[in-house]
Amino acid sequence: MSPAPSLPPRFTVPPLPPTLHRRIHLLPHDAGIILAPPGGAPGVLIHWGVRGKIEPLDGAEEGELVLGGVLGIARLWDAAYLFVFLPRTGTPLFPPHDDDEPSHEVYTLGDIHAIPLTRDGSAVSIKRLIALQESRKPKPKSATRWSLAIPISGAGALPQERDHLAASSDEDEDDDEPLTPEADESPIPTKARQWTKFIPKFRKRSESSAEPPKRQELEEKIVRQIKREFENGFFFSYDFDITHSLQAKRHTVSQRAASGAALADLIPKENSLFPPSVASTLRSSNDTATGHSTGEDFVEPDIYVPLWRRADKRFFWNEYLMKDFIDLGLHSYVVPVMQGWVQSSTFTIPIPPSPLDPIAQTSGVPVDIAVISRRSRDRAGLRYQRRGIDDNGHVANMVETEMAVRAKVEGKMSLFSFTQVRGSIPLRWSQSPYSMKPPPVLNEPVDKTYAVANLHFNDLVSRYGHITIINLSEQHGKEAPITNGYKQLTTELERDDVTYAEFDFHAKCSGMKWENIVELVDSLDFETMGYLWTLQGEALREQQGAFRTNCIDCLDRTNVVQSAIARRVLVHMLIQLGLQAEGPVVENVFNDIWANNGDMISLCYAHTSALKGDFVRTGKRDFSGMLHDGVSSLSRMFYGAISDFFAQAVISFLLGHRNLAVFSEFLETLTSEDAVSVIKLDRLRNVAIETCSARVLSEGEDKIGGWILLSPEAKSIRISSATEEKILILTQKAIYVASFNYSLEKVTEFTRIPLASITQIQRGAYILSTLQEASRDPKENAGLIIQFSPADESTRYSTYSLRNKAPPPSAASSEHPPHTPLPSVQHASIDPLAKEFFAFKALPGQSGDATCMETVKDIVSQLEKACKRDGLVVEKDIVSLTEAESSTTLLAKMDYAFKRALWL
Repeated sequence: MSPAPSLPPRFTVPPLPPTLHRRIHLLPHDAGIILAPPGGAPGVLIHWGVRGKIEPLDGAEEGELVLGGVLGIARLWDAAYLFVFLPRTGTPLFPPHDDDEPSHEVYTLGDIHAIPLTRDGSAVSIKRLIALQESRKPKPKSATRWSLAIPISGAGALPQERDHLAASSDEDEDDDEPLTPEADESPIPTKARQWTKFIPKFRKRSESSAEPPKRQELEEKIVRQIKREFENGFFFSYDFDITHSLQAKRHTVSQRAASGAALADLIPKENSLFPPSVASTLRSSNDTATGHSTGEDFVEPDIYVPLWRRADKRFFWNEYLMKDFIDLGLHSYVVPVMQGWVQSSTFTIPIPPSPLDPIAQTSGVPVDIAVISRRSRDRAGLRYQRRGIDDNGHVANMVETEMAVRAKVEGKMSLFSFTQVRGSIPLRWSQSPYSMKPPPVLNEPVDKTYAVANLHFNDLVSRYGHITIINLSEQHGKEAPITNGYKQLTTELERDDVTYAEFDFHAKCSGMKWENIVELVDSLDFETMGYLWTLQGEALREQQGAFRTNCIDCLDRTNVVQSAIARRVLVHMLIQLGLQAEGPVVENVFNDIWANNGDMISLCYAHTSALKGDFVRTGKRDFSGMLHDGVSSLSRMFYGAISDFFAQAVISFLLGHRNLAVFSEFLETLTSEDAVSVIKLDRLRNVAIETCSARVLSEGEDKIGGWILLSPEAKSIRISSATEEKILILTQKAIYVASFNYSLEKVTEFTRIPLASITQIQRGAYILSTLQEASRDPKENAGLIIQFSPADESTRYSTYSLRNKAPPPSAASSEHPPHTPLPSVQHASIDPLAKEFFAFKALPGQSGDATCMETVKDIVSQLEKACKRDGLVVEKDIVSLTEAESSTTLLAKMDYAFKRALWL
């Protein structure tokens, strides 16, 4: 009897709840790098090499270098890189009221470093990190200075961790620079950090250095950009899930309890085979296997499940980089990181004296407030690179923002939570990045997006309940086509669970009439929407829906309105406790948190702080704020028109949306398509192969294989400026080479070559450009030549015109199916010694790890097997690197060099 199949390691958990390693020792080994938790816990060996496997170790000694955690592994062309971060200091989400209460610490991701998985490269990186670690050890008799995880201003902010992020980031920009100890006494100001991290650094080339690997420069830029991305508003926790709202967690606990109760009802009450303790355990609605209270107010469901499996996948940004660890079931190494914003603070509301005893002293009530924004990784990207909706119903810049408030009145703890969302308008639209205020353009009619828009709203309703749309875009002018299209969409969908409200922000608030925002807030139904309120851990009411706010960017206007809505909700929450949310301290704390939240979301999406931030921060609009907005607008134009193209390619790669082919695409076109567009093109190509097979194959022939390859438009040419995608189909008797019109879904021309007429198949490098690294790599630029005798070849054209000629009598009617329109067949006078050929170049793979050379080898192997002849295949370059370089003009080289210097 064969053993029962076991679950993959990623789906198994140890008997005790797996906890994350807060400290990991890293040390080099002859075979790779060892990660060893303290205390003799099982370690991990990561072997050298691009494909170096990960191997669990029973035990490993501790090393000098101590890490705070692992972000994952990025595998590039010449090397793989292990991304790690040094130990961080956490900040409690809310200050604990007693020693027994869990702290719920949240950490700001920073101090990120990339260690190449090569023997020499890792030795240099580890040495530098050990020196950096030594330089940061506290000096004797020195006072500890604290700065903020992300420096903020305003009253009531909690002290957070010391910030080594900016300094360590700068040190890593150039490995050749000497390591300078960081001064703990000089925290870097906010503005300097936010601006200088995006300023490109120019490095001098060492004249004596050896020739670098062919892609070293590109790999270094990719690694640096990955580090920059993770240094922008990422947060994590070792002991609780920050990716779900408080209400979502309570719903999960309730669902688990209901499932346990239903299962308990199925167990026989008497004469049971099970002990009574089992039934009673299943009936317990607070079974600790499904959820427990992590304090008087907080619940954490599924505590026996690894933290990464509890996380909301929408906000688990490093899941792809951690794939190897996840697949091996190394749960204690997988730290889910989330992009967005987390900030908490406390303000005190004074209690007026009692009229019965006006002399009695009264202490104020401390109120804790926190804002947590969670930015979705679905359709993730930058401002002009990702707009609108994709085929899966995901929209750009989708952010869930939760405001949590806690206060203790008369000895009873109340916890409130209110959640809002923002996201791009769910139509297919785009904007050109090459102007200050480009008009948005609809790429597809509104009625073509009904299906995907329904997917989007189905997801929102299932998560939050009734959705109230607040559209702040202009109803007239440049934004009108998108705004009106959105209104048409919601009207024609006729959904009872979606309400549409519009507020032309620019028109209503023109002339700095910001008080008109109250008009919008007053029109919203807060009573029906509600909020989560728990008293001593018991839910008194829940939020019944969510506001979905948007403008064009879902940044500046959205920030202002979301903060105004949150301010109104805060007033309602505190009224429930008999408190008044008034006074300068309350305003300063609230405004500071929401202004910082808007700045960070804007920084993630547009690389600048939010516009109109002065109004959110101070409640006023002045000339200095307008001047700041003008500078930020210019900066956004620069990033959108130049640097965001490469950054978008890196984001798509680190999330696993695209493979390494995205960088070849970027270097060739200086743009990158999103994953959905690539998948759609893949489907179109597969449909084209099937359509072509149905229309051109002769009776009695079956398709063995079909491929789409790049080829010159004309036969017997290897190098040509006019190329097209051709379909190559292999049957038992012949090969077919067809040209296909994707728009018309029509075969425009095809050539049938009997297998017996093939005289030679040549396989080798096919290099058509030498301008960038990827185009010079023989593994990614491979092709084949099929040489044949034209004696039995026939070419047919589907022109559907009067020029078509009937096929000659010698042509067998079986060579063309009766359901295909009658094409013309052209025969020329044939030289029996003549040789013709088709040249094909493999298209870069958009998924999987197969190289173009491997794809070509597979095609040639099938052709050789079908031809059943030895000595048919010749290995020889189709176009060598030397030949390609000689055909590249100096003007083309200069033009590409200028564009590359500007965009990369």
